[in-house]
Amino acid sequence: MDEMEKETMERYQAWLNDPSISEKDKEVLRKMNESEIQDAFFKDLEFGTAGMRGVIGLGANRMNFYTVGRATQAFANYINKTVRGEKSVAISYDTRNFSKDFAIESAEILAANGIKVYLFDDFRPTPLLSFAVRYLKTTAGIMITASHNPLEYNGYKVYWSNGAQVIPPHDEGIIKEYEGIKSFGEIKRIPFEKAKKKGLVVMVGQEIDLAYFERALSYSFGISSKDLNIVYTPLHGTGIKIVPPLLEKVGFDIYIQKEQQVPDGNFPTVNYPNPEFDDAFKLALDDAKRLDADIVVASDPDADRMGVLVKHKGDYVRIDGNQMGILFLNFLLEMYSKKGMPKNPAVIESIVSSKLFAKIAKAHGVEVSEVLTGFKWICNEADRLRAEGKTVFFAYEESYGYNIGDFVYDKDSGTPIMVTCEMAAYYKQKGMTLVDALEEIYKKYGYYLEGQLSPVYEGGAGVEKIKRIMKRLRENPIENLAGHKLTGMIDYLKGYGQIPPSDVLRMEFGDKLLVYARPSGTEPKVKFYFMVMNMETFEEAKSLLEKAKEEFTKVLGLED
Repeated sequence: MDEMEKETMERYQAWLNDPSISEKDKEVLRKMNESEIQDAFFKDLEFGTAGMRGVIGLGANRMNFYTVGRATQAFANYINKTVRGEKSVAISYDTRNFSKDFAIESAEILAANGIKVYLFDDFRPTPLLSFAVRYLKTTAGIMITASHNPLEYNGYKVYWSNGAQVIPPHDEGIIKEYEGIKSFGEIKRIPFEKAKKKGLVVMVGQEIDLAYFERALSYSFGISSKDLNIVYTPLHGTGIKIVPPLLEKVGFDIYIQKEQQVPDGNFPTVNYPNPEFDDAFKLALDDAKRLDADIVVASDPDADRMGVLVKHKGDYVRIDGNQMGILFLNFLLEMYSKKGMPKNPAVIESIVSSKLFAKIAKAHGVEVSEVLTGFKWICNEADRLRAEGKTVFFAYEESYGYNIGDFVYDKDSGTPIMVTCEMAAYYKQKGMTLVDALEEIYKKYGYYLEGQLSPVYEGGAGVEKIKRIMKRLRENPIENLAGHKLTGMIDYLKGYGQIPPSDVLRMEFGDKLLVYARPSGTEPKVKFYFMVMNMETFEEAKSLLEKAKEEFTKVLGLED
């Protein structure tokens, strides 16, 4: 038995021996076969780029009432040890299976630890939780969601008082408390109704919704058109709470995809509720063709990501995450050129996002910051820049995450979808689509294209394979890719500039090709980001991108 197998069995036996785990659950554990035990207990759920996320079920590596309870008790311990005076936590949850139950359990545990809870009266999007933390001035926040993951997953995001997801030292402190809880018997609880009667749990809802709408509308440019035909799908998620009301307040008429406007954690009409993928748009696209829509917009289940399809020359064209970030920046700069540029303007992107973004920003005298993947890094960097007197008016990462303004400290679909529709209406008035606008940008700055490979490696064996891949790239680098020699590498494992240490590797192949490699912080996969830069034509850029991805796949044996 190797070390990993030994640790796995120790975790498994600890659960069987814990008197706080019900006999009913222990009976399920005893019936697990060797493979199931390995997958459920090979590690504890970890706080990654987006908190704690895993498959729903029994086990240390699963989302369940025990692991959620342990995380919440750890969070309560950390808050009580580090914060003086009155303490409070805002809690929201998405439409996934068990999300409401996990939210109520978290409220019961925090209340039992003397921490006041503001719990949303119904499901709400992630950006509304971030907004609520700032609006209510709470100590912290919890969002129960697995974002865009498949239906088998749920998750637990933790926020600090600025409304952003926790970073060091807070995440490290919470993890230390989590590891210090050796028995589920250490978790304190107070019945939910009793906590409400004592005033330890307060239900919130409409007041925060209205305050969010007011702030979002302050970033509208007043561009609306009844002639812009919009189809929207919330993919059975929380976006139904903010996107339709916001667009209607601006003055747009929208058609909401009927089957997918129904909240449902089983996501019955879609295999993968992620607007990054075409499958998520199938029903909305059928509606768009029937209604001759100009634009189709989608938000993921917790409404912190958005995707866009645009009708262009008779076909519906996907605008990818990087392209949308470029369009947002270009449009915002054009609007600000008319109404006045913000004082000391600044924008933020993740290191694996398009390099065209920085090129455009710098051409307009806008400061650019690059941070690690994850909006916890983006929004805490925004806090730092704002403390220096900078106006951070936009931030994005390539995985369809955007933030406009200063009132939400996480990804948001509400305000960005509003601005997307205004942008589409603006260009339609000029006889253009968003695709035309993107082409104009490329002609001005050069063609930049991005692509990605994301092979999935599940379980303990998958973790080890991902480690081997990263080790191979560090110790035996790819010297030539698609006819371009390796000219430099940056290993973020040791940190780089102001960027803290992270398992990310940047490979530079001259001035036309970049590749980044990083294990995902939320899914069992390793991600490779390919960037082709400053090409003269789209065809040249596409050819180099495809060739680089094909060669990279063969060299690393990713098809095996």
